[in-house]
Amino acid sequence: MKELQLKDIKPIVDINDNSLLILIALIAAVLIVVGIVSYFLYKKYVIKQRRYKKSETYRAKEALKNLDYSNTKEAVYNFSKYAQYLANKSQQERLEAILQELEKYKFKKDIDNLSNIDKQKIKSFIKEIV
Repeated sequence: MKELQLKDIKPIVDINDNSLLILIALIAAVLIVVGIVSYFLYKKYVIKQRRYKKSETYRAKEALKNLDYSNTKEAVYNFSKYAQYLANKSQQERLEAILQELEKYKFKKDIDNLSNIDKQKIKSFIKEIV
């Protein structure tokens, strides 16, 4: 038998394939978009935190200015809470000393009214930090 030559089979042809480049470009574009979105969300979060800190100090100042000395327990607790926000490092020792003296008004069911000496210490410290 003679070998038959097939004439309908064509040789292999090169096809330009750019799918790998398209995939890499698509991944890069998605990463850039995710990076930009995360940057703006982070920036928004940081600004929100800064606003919160500023407003916290503002609230602390207002609470200390409007401290009601007729309710001893509430006045001592509010002073302890808000004075910590406003005291800097140089005032921290004095604040600790005042808070130690005010311990007798905390954690008890029945307490006496705030003494004039303690009131004056609190008021002078508030004037110093506000």
